[in-house]
This record gives sequence, C-alpha cells and structure tokens, in this order.
Amino acid sequence: MRFFSTRDRPVHLGPFPLERLARADAMPNLAAIPLTPPVSFRRDDAPASIVNAMRDYQATLDAIRTGPVNPERSRCPDDPAERARHLKAFATFSDAGMVGIGPVPPEAPRDDPLVNPDIDALAETLRTAETKTLAAGIDLIMADLRDSMAAPPAPMGRHDHALVVLCEHPRDPDPAEPGAAWIADAQAQRAGLRAAETAVVLANYIRLLGHDARAHTVSASDVSLERLAVAAGLATIAPDAPCGIANPFVGARFSLAAVTTTFAMTHDAPLAPDAAPPRIAWRLGWGSERRAASATPYAKRRFVDGPHPFETLRRVDEPTTFIDEARVARVPKRTDMFARAQFGDMGRAVQENATGGYFARKAAPSTAQRRPLGAFVPLQDGPHADAVPPEARDPRANADCIKAAAYFLGADAVGLSRCPDWAWYSHDARGDPIEPVQDHAVSIIIDQGFDTTEGTSGDDWIAVAQSMRAYLRFSLIGGVLARQIRNLGYAATAHTSMAGEVLQPPLLLLSGLGEVSRIGEVILNPFLGPRLKSGVVTTTMPMAHDKPIDFGIQRFCEGCNKCARECPAGAITAGPKTMFNGYEIWKSDSQKCTTYRVTTPGGAMCGRCMKTCPWNLEGVFREAPFRWAAMNAPALAPALARLDDAVGNGEINPVKTWWWNLKVDDRGGYHPVDEAEEPVNRRSLSKGLDLRHEDQTLAVYPATLAPHPWPFPAPMDREAGIAAYRAMISADEYRDRLARGETDGLAHEYRIDGDAPVVAVRVAKAEPMAGGVVKYEL
Repeated sequence: MRFFSTRDRPVHLGPFPLERLARADAMPNLAAIPLTPPVSFRRDDAPASIVNAMRDYQATLDAIRTGPVNPERSRCPDDPAERARHLKAFATFSDAGMVGIGPVPPEAPRDDPLVNPDIDALAETLRTAETKTLAAGIDLIMADLRDSMAAPPAPMGRHDHALVVLCEHPRDPDPAEPGAAWIADAQAQRAGLRAAETAVVLANYIRLLGHDARAHTVSASDVSLERLAVAAGLATIAPDAPCGIANPFVGARFSLAAVTTTFAMTHDAPLAPDAAPPRIAWRLGWGSERRAASATPYAKRRFVDGPHPFETLRRVDEPTTFIDEARVARVPKRTDMFARAQFGDMGRAVQENATGGYFARKAAPSTAQRRPLGAFVPLQDGPHADAVPPEARDPRANADCIKAAAYFLGADAVGLSRCPDWAWYSHDARGDPIEPVQDHAVSIIIDQGFDTTEGTSGDDWIAVAQSMRAYLRFSLIGGVLARQIRNLGYAATAHTSMAGEVLQPPLLLLSGLGEVSRIGEVILNPFLGPRLKSGVVTTTMPMAHDKPIDFGIQRFCEGCNKCARECPAGAITAGPKTMFNGYEIWKSDSQKCTTYRVTTPGGAMCGRCMKTCPWNLEGVFREAPFRWAAMNAPALAPALARLDDAVGNGEINPVKTWWWNLKVDDRGGYHPVDEAEEPVNRRSLSKGLDLRHEDQTLAVYPATLAPHPWPFPAPMDREAGIAAYRAMISADEYRDRLARGETDGLAHEYRIDGDAPVVAVRVAKAEPMAGGVVKYEL
C-alpha cells in the first residue's frame, strides 16, 4: 500500500519519477552499445515452460507491427510537446513502466533486422483456426492478419522520432515457492510480450492519425532497442550489464519495445552517466506511484498470492446472493445485448452504431486496441497435447501454477471455481448448441486504471478505450494461460469480449473475486471496486477451487444509491434485489444501458457507474479507514456515500485528463469533436438528486422473452419487459414458494420450437476503407 496520493501527478509522467533524473547535454557514444540477439519464445527442452505458450501471441503482435497509414490525416494538435505528453500518457495508460521519446540516431537502425521465425508457424495455425463470434468485422481483422504475415515488412522509411517503452521485470520466482514451475526463467519473454502489446497499439494509433509508424519488439525489430532507449533518456550505457545498458530505478531488469515514426514529438534529453533516484523521495514514494520498495513487483509477495491481500477476506461456502442452480436458465449467445443491437432488435439507430463495431471505432485509441484484440481471437482455443505429464495431475499444484502464471503475466485478481452447465450459453453465435465439456473455470480480473478513471466523466471519449484496454489485456493473459494448459494435455478455452461462450458474473462469484453489487451484472471486487473487466478460461484440468467471499457489500449497496443516482441512462435500479433467471440480483435495465453505451452522445461507451462508485479507490493508506468501515460496518453506507460526495470522489480530475477528443468521420479520419454540435460529457456529481425507485420505469428480458439464435431481427417488446420487471420477486419470497412447492413461474426455461428459417445473404464485395470502415455490397 502506498502512503502518498498521486492525484496531482499528470499521467504522462508515469509511475517512476523519471523527471527527477539528471540529464546530459550531449548524446553518448551509442555505437558502444552492443547489438543484442532476438529473444526466443521456444523452450523445446522445457515443455512445461510458460514461454512456449507465449509464442503465438508474440508472433501475432510481430505480424501486425506495421500496417497501412490512414490517408485521412487527423487534425490533432501540432505542438510537438503536447504530442509527446499525449503518447507518453497513452503508453502509461497501457501499463508501460517507463516511457521516453528521442531521435532515431544513425547508430539505431540494424543492418540485420530481427525477424520472428514463429510467424510462419502462426500462419499455419490461422489456416485451420475456426472462430465462433458475432464480433463485427472479425473476418476483415483476420484477412488483415493473414495479409500482414504474407507480406514481410518493407524496409523502414525515414522515421525521425522514437517512442521507447520499458517494462520492468518482477522478481525472479523462487524454485521452492508454490506455482513457480511454469514461470521459471521467463522474465525476458514476459516483459517483452507486454512491452510489445503497448508498442503495437501505439504504432497502430499513430497510423490511424495519418502518420507512418512501426513497432519494434524483442523478437522483430529494425532498430537497436537498447540504443534507442539511451537516446530517449531511459537508460545509461553500462558495459557490465547483460544488454549493455542500465536504468537508474530497476538496473538491467527490464525489456524494451519501441515505435519509430514520422509523427513529430519533443525529445527527452539523454540521462547523465551518473543519474540516480532522489534518495529521500524515492525511498518514501513521495510524488510518484513507485518507490524503492515497490520498484520490483512481487518483491515481498508470492506470485501465487497476487498483488492484493485476498488472504485477509472472509470466505464462505456459498455466494452471498442466492442462486437457484436447478432453475437458472441457459440462454443463447444471441440474447447478449450487444448482439441484439447488431441484429437490429433495438431499432435502426442502435443497429447503425453497433454494426461494424462503430461504437468501438468511434474513438481512435479503441480502434488501435481493437486490431490486436481481434487478431488474438483464433488463438483462444485449439487442440491439446496427447499426453498429460505426471506433474500436471495434482489439483493443488495445478491451481498454484495457474494463479502464479496469471499474476506473473500481469493479472490483477484470479479465482478458480467449478464451471457448472448453467454458466454456459445454450447456443453459440451461429446458433449451434453448446455442449459444456470443460468443468473448471479460471476467472481473471483486469483493473481499468485508477488514473485515467480519475480524469474521465465515465462516458466521455476515453471510456471505450478503458474497456478495450482491459479486454485486450485479458485476451493476452487468458489466451497464453489457455495455451499453456493445452500444452500440458488438457482442453482449455479463453472466453473474451470478442468470442465467449460462458456467462462471467456467476463464475466471478463462485471463484471469490467479488459479490453482486447494485450496478447489476457488475461484480464488485473489494480492492478494485467495479473498476474492472473480466475474462474466463474454461478447462478440463483438475484444480483446487477457491471459495466465495463476503466483505459486506450486500448491506453497503443497500444503503448507497450513488451509482443509480449518477447513471446517465437511468438503467440502475434504486430498489431492492430481486430474482432474475434464477439469480438474486439488483437487476438493471440492460436495454437502457446498452442503448446508451452504443449511442452515447458526447463520448464513446460508458462506465460512469464505475467512475462514481465509492469503492473506486486509489489504494493509498489514508483510504484504509473507509475500506475497514465499509467492510465491517456496512450499515454506515449512507454516511460513507455522503462523505464520498463531500470529498469530491467521482468528480473529474483534470490533471488526469490526457486524451484527445477525436471522433471518426465518414471518410475514416479522426478529427476533433465539434462541441457546438456534440458537447463532450463533462459531468459533475448530482448530489442533490433524490432518486426513488417508485419513480423509475425499468424493463428486463428473462429467458421467456429471449429471441431465437437465428440471424434476423427480433424486436424487443419493452412493454413485456416492463411487466416482467414488475413481476420479479425477492429471494425470500422465492424461497418461500419453493418451500411450499409452488414452482410455477419460477423457472424461465429457454426452448426452441421448430426449425430455424433459412435466411441467405450473398456478399458480393467487402472493401476495407480508411480507419477500419468497411463497405459491403450485398
């Protein structure tokens, strides 16, 4: 836990106090830095190493490190200093440890560019991969990936500017600690993969703005990353270090990636040869998120335990909200609200914003993130090894290895549980029945980032990128973990935002990662609040399970209405919990929520409930009394919510507002929003609003109102949805009826009667256009 807040620290400065280091007046002799060989992602002598599971993901990022430049150049700021701050903040938002910007000196380009040899094997994997998804534009993303692999990068053009990303290594795993077997000797690959993710997204972003850019990684690069790092002020020459350079904060324990570009930015000065951290401030952590004691992740915790003290929570045998497992309705993927939006169930305006993933392409940062997110889809599943090694048969050891590996890769919270049949959709995105065959679940939570959440209203132009960043991170971590399990002889599938076949909230409950909150389908975590996105890996690998948790949030949410009060769509109930499809839940109006998120005026998507919840905490020491009171005296919730309002939590912190308000136009270019026509959402708290449940009109769509999983519109009957909401009953009344044997109407069984009508549409031509826009001829 940190002692000092960094609410006044601009995001572009990053978590380490780089700005306090002494700088040199002249460029050092970069030619003295040796050229390093590529980092290999093959461990043929160690089949159980997590390195082997990273291989296809690193190859995918290397395959898309270049790409077409948007011909519609953005009208973004011309000031090179503002550009530098903006891109540094974007990299920090993507969890880069440190970021520097410098020139591309003559000594940087390599005469022998590094080429990832695993791209050829990846191409063969993609030829046989099958994707089951409703994600808009996935076919074009796959075509883009295949084209990228078929055509090796052309020689790098004249790039005068370089943005360098440094990803620090956590401590080396102790061979004797639980879960260390998979992650031994994998530091360079782990940090290289994470740095590559950030560099590929940033390069794609700059190209979307209309400027040439190319990412360079530890396995595929046209430049010396070490020489660029020294030129960009991230390291000094250190002949005794393995790679010839060192950083004042983390020594030689880091991996690099870079973006070279024509996009003009102000350069950082090189570090002075004797640059060193300020002694007192660095020890105390004053003025920066990281301090001496936290410079190395997991220095004082086992990997298997994760970054947050879950061991301090109270575990219970059943979730704190009732689940009538015998009557939970399995519904088809077709009922997912974003799928219904694409099909046209909510009307033409919503469909137009959902089709082609427009709501995700609306802002440039999320469009940049979407390319690798889509490219990872075919890697989510695949064949598994024929044999299971003896060391992968013990459930306790497997659980430890899974958790340690997930945390090593960068997960924020991990929980293990059974994966019951009722947690699976009944039919996939194409309408084919799903047969649940993987009975264990690994649930993973990704923090959406406190700093950027501080700077947003929750529904402005960065909201969609906050979601996409977390979805991308899970796709990477969960995908590598699923591949690792398959390498050990078990079936395993990663379920992501682009392609998933399980309902994640109940699995988060079962695995002890949180409890049901007033926000509805959002599971609230005691350390991250609702500021999270999740993903699940299902598998047949036997593992020890975690128990659900009870940290008092049921009573707290009963007394705190802040999320319902602040919801711009009016979708969150101010009333009590009720039973829905077999679950006890504060049921939100998902039609209102989805409609607003897809069509948001003045922004892209929405996470205002996440932004304004009193549990959205920074994680500093002074918040400990609030956390203790909220957990141990939840009846104080109304007073704590008023206190949260009084200190301004949930308001916009302009120090943290780093992004540009750019919106895609009809030609695929990204240009500043015209605030005269579309004012950007800059909401203050509605402290004076007394929201009453009896004044709300909410609708729900239980299984009986769900559409068939066939590809044609099924207009939503909102009046029936309102009636269904009013007919919901409390868990106590539900149990009473069960005890009396009155089960009629309690179960909402989903049934498909008759054969699906045949609807045939022939696509004559699909033409990619600038900015990810696609022109179809039917």
